[in-house]
Amino acid sequence: MITWAISLGLCCGLWGGSAAGDGGAVRLKQTSGPFVVTVFTPEPMQAGPVDVSILVQEAHGSAAVLDALVSLHLSPKVATNAAAQKVSVAATHSQATNKLLYAASVDLPVPGLWTLQVEVHRGVDHVSVDGALVVAAAPPALRTIWPYLLVPPVAILVFALHQWLAHGHHGQQNSI
Repeated sequence: MITWAISLGLCCGLWGGSAAGDGGAVRLKQTSGPFVVTVFTPEPMQAGPVDVSILVQEAHGSAAVLDALVSLHLSPKVATNAAAQKVSVAATHSQATNKLLYAASVDLPVPGLWTLQVEVHRGVDHVSVDGALVVAAAPPALRTIWPYLLVPPVAILVFALHQWLAHGHHGQQNSI
């Protein structure tokens, strides 16, 4: 029984590394016209696929605006061959877990300083807010998957320990 508890604890520890959800670190918060626009990204923000969440609120009253059209435009400050293209995506509620937020997944191919522009359209109101994002280099692939590579050897060790304890081989020698 103790062996199963140890096994369960090890498995939970390996898979429970981090949980990601909507929101993250506040990267930009600006009031423009009738809206307050807040942009959230993961911490740290790294090159590759990035989830960006946007909260649009009324400037007076702070109620969430749920009927706007929100778009993101990102471009690197220093254009390189890999990043010469501007990234433009629509942010929607359907991409967000928290339905008060608009969300979009963007692929930022290179690290460095990026310019972010968020456009919000609602009826006759149209606002645009700008900011800068610092994007770090993506971690090496092995660094992100190493906990999963440990699962097979740990499972084998736990099984071997279980077998050793279950069959009573505590230093007894077989007699001929």
